[in-house]
Amino acid sequence: MAFVASKGPSRRLHGVRRVWAGLSAGDRIVVLLFALIVSVAIAGPWLAPHPTMTADPAQRLLPPSLEHWLGTDDNGIDVFSRLLAAPRTDVTIALVATLLSVLVGAPLGVLAGLFESHPRRVLSLTGEGMLRLLDVLQAFPVFILAMVLVAIRGPGTENVILAVAFVNFPVFLRLVRSELLSLRQRPFAEAARAIGRSDLAAAFVHLLPNALPTVVVQLSVTVGFAVLLTAGLSFVGAGIRPPTPELGAMIAGGAKFMALGQWWVSLFPGLALGAIVFVCGLFGEVIGRALEPGASSAPRRRRAPPLAAAAAATNAPAADPQALLAVDRLSLIGDDPEAPLLETMSLSLRPGERLGIVGVAGAGKSLLLRTVLALPPPGTTVRGRVRFEGRDLETLPAAELRRLRGATLAAILPNAKAQLNPLVRIGDFMAAQIRAHVRCSEAEARRRAAKMLVAVGLTDPERRLDAYPHELSGGMAQRVCIAIALLHRPRLLVADEPTAGLDVTVQRQVLDLMLKLSKEQNVAQIVATRDLGIVAHYCDTVAVLEGGRLVEMGPVAAVLTAPSSAVTHRLIAASRGETA
Repeated sequence: MAFVASKGPSRRLHGVRRVWAGLSAGDRIVVLLFALIVSVAIAGPWLAPHPTMTADPAQRLLPPSLEHWLGTDDNGIDVFSRLLAAPRTDVTIALVATLLSVLVGAPLGVLAGLFESHPRRVLSLTGEGMLRLLDVLQAFPVFILAMVLVAIRGPGTENVILAVAFVNFPVFLRLVRSELLSLRQRPFAEAARAIGRSDLAAAFVHLLPNALPTVVVQLSVTVGFAVLLTAGLSFVGAGIRPPTPELGAMIAGGAKFMALGQWWVSLFPGLALGAIVFVCGLFGEVIGRALEPGASSAPRRRRAPPLAAAAAATNAPAADPQALLAVDRLSLIGDDPEAPLLETMSLSLRPGERLGIVGVAGAGKSLLLRTVLALPPPGTTVRGRVRFEGRDLETLPAAELRRLRGATLAAILPNAKAQLNPLVRIGDFMAAQIRAHVRCSEAEARRRAAKMLVAVGLTDPERRLDAYPHELSGGMAQRVCIAIALLHRPRLLVADEPTAGLDVTVQRQVLDLMLKLSKEQNVAQIVATRDLGIVAHYCDTVAVLEGGRLVEMGPVAAVLTAPSSAVTHRLIAASRGETA
């Protein structure tokens, strides 16, 4: 334990150094300027060479000099000293108000994104109502709304903070909502659902952390805006009252002397205010770039020709009482009911059987597997039945379906690295998958994860558990995904292009591992691929798809040696480099 404790700070320090080394010269200047602003906000009052709130009528409105570098104001107080003390008020109010707006707006944004398209009418109306209420709030000018709120509650630091937070939280609500709607379509989000995480858990654990770069950029910009808003409220007398050093009040107090030639009283506070807002905006851009992880619409389906439809009907299997998975006349309807994405597919799979799904790009392989997992694309309608262990997946309650996914029914989705959360260590990701289905401690979950990594052929499991996805090779990431899929000894493994992007040697290792696990644990497998060689060597049965239809299905040897459809002929010819 002592070794782990001493290792953590060293790793974090190394990470900070690496981020700093990756910054450009301009970005480093921005970071240093922001650090200077924060330092002045913390220590400014103690660094002031003169009193900041004690009037001296004898020193009233003195121009800049060696004694008073930026002159004095109408109360005889040194302007430079007040400039050193003012950021503590403005920056503190801005930071607290902005953090409060994030703490309120971000969770509400997650809920709004989840509820907006929720199938339950009550939740859908709740999400829609939240957005309409925001429209009403944001219809008012921000400054006027903040003034009204302060006027209702009265002046004071706490009330200014609440007013600034209230007018800013809708920004983060809408931002997080839009990021959530975008991120939920990413492969790692779909993988989180496939391993049994609830929509709410996936949103807060996987999606919200990945929205942080965008949120941080907006947060820094909002801090600058909050400083400006605080100064504006003080300028009109609705914010911080004199003699507290505050930039807006200083500008307001000196504005009337500009026409008399005493320009320094309001000019220097105005320049300081502009510099703070500008640096905060630039700092957000720098941090946003630093936090980025290291590093479409589906094609329109063609209707199959009548011959293909006849072949599909001929090859549709009869009901199998021993089937682990039974797909009965499955159709997937998109925007155009006349051109379904999947049409009238029927197939079955017994325990330990390995089924290969082949076809050209756009044939419907991935759509079929997603529908089998009860994860059809948003906006589509499923017709027919998908039965797993005798239960219709489309009619299962959401909670029972989550318990099923990742445990009895597991998936390996395409592009292994994209399935892993880029901001979460492998060990934390695997532990979350284990604890989604089994009650155990964090330490026990980590022990199980390490044991499974060894089972799939990864050496030094503790090091792999501490790694981020970008620190793994493609083969390692694929093995991690296989380990995650097999953590709970599933009965059916659904693999979509499991060897895509891997070199030939790693492909062979991954496929040999899947074959070994299938034989040892009697795991049924569905493998979607464009590689007929994989099907020939690793599958028992093959199904050929074209245009969302099943055109041929049967034992691998029979289909590949004596194909009955023109589609299969073309695939075989293409695999040999021939022209059909």
